[in-house]
Amino acid sequence: MDISQQLINECKSNNRLSQKALYLQLLPYLRAVCVRYLYNTNLVKDVLQEAFILIFKNLNKYDSNKGAFHKWAVTITINATLNYNRRMSLRNQDQFEIDLHDIPQIPVVLQNLSIEASLHLLKKMPSDYFEVFNLFIIDGYDHKEISEMLDINVELSRKRLSRARVWLKEAFAQQSEKNIDIKKPS
Repeated sequence: MDISQQLINECKSNNRLSQKALYLQLLPYLRAVCVRYLYNTNLVKDVLQEAFILIFKNLNKYDSNKGAFHKWAVTITINATLNYNRRMSLRNQDQFEIDLHDIPQIPVVLQNLSIEASLHLLKKMPSDYFEVFNLFIIDGYDHKEISEMLDINVELSRKRLSRARVWLKEAFAQQSEKNIDIKKPS
């Protein structure tokens, strides 16, 4: 994703058209990030709104020498999403439930899982494991960065990733067994 320094500078000077152009460029990319991290995908618009407020509010803190703008925006969005998940879990003290009727039919061969089905399966993972798995495997953060983002120690980040991998293996095995049982002739 290529966002020009000129566009960023125009946004810093409160040019509304430039801010809208930046918003439209980032929106699909940041929406995908939110969908990946949120348990309740009905809240994507709320989290995106918070993320964009933070992005525009902190534009002067962006340093192009430290990395690409879209990576900086993704980091802000991930943090906003994780904070939103924490706030919601403190309110409910229950994990979000996934509507089972929205889960697509999962094929027998696990390597052919659709992105949507894979995401539904991942969101069944305990939230602590899910966050570390997403940050490490999907977004490429290292354990030190994850520990800072989640306010945990590095060793706990490693343990959660290991447990997430074990959970995934078990979930895939169970899913495979379910599909085999369904396909057996009676």
